[in-house]
Amino acid sequence: MLRELGDLYIPTNDRQLRAVQRRGDEMDKQVRNWAQAVIDMLPRGLPINPDETFVLSLYLAQQRRLNIQMDAYKPESGLMSAVKAMLPVPMPTGNPEVMGAAHRLVAARLDSDIDRACRFFCEDNAIRPDCEEAIDWRVAIRFMAQSVYSRVADGELKKVALSPRRFELALIARDLASEIANRRQTMFALNVTVDRRKKSG
Repeated sequence: MLRELGDLYIPTNDRQLRAVQRRGDEMDKQVRNWAQAVIDMLPRGLPINPDETFVLSLYLAQQRRLNIQMDAYKPESGLMSAVKAMLPVPMPTGNPEVMGAAHRLVAARLDSDIDRACRFFCEDNAIRPDCEEAIDWRVAIRFMAQSVYSRVADGELKKVALSPRRFELALIARDLASEIANRRQTMFALNVTVDRRKKSG
């Protein structure tokens, strides 16, 4: 039913293609909205700029999508299997091929958006996106996303926002945001050094 094209699997009929696109769009919106809700929970005044906040939200959405996929592949407990067996009508489940293709579609979108956002930020500041300092800056944002995600993924965001965990989250976010700012300053210092060499030459 699916035709492999590079890293994606393309449905071979229009109906399945529409199902993949619809499910992918729903999932994409879901994980991005969730990521934005997490961003809104972070303390104000973090030393990261809007571009870095946007990249952070994309990494959070990426992590959310991955965990949704991993949860879908977890084996069901014996109790759940027994309950399903007792039901007169089977519980509805998504088409595994469609769901898998939708996950790959959303993953490719997020990866592309992350690459594009980081590249544009670097190029706008006359920095090579593939230089060591730019990669370190990007890794710092990804690490912050992973650290934040690990503290909010196992609970409802509204409950987390009203619990003492939000203070722990704020402390972690401030420390990691400061590291991102330090990495950015290192990039900018490299840029200044390059500019001075050009002028002196």
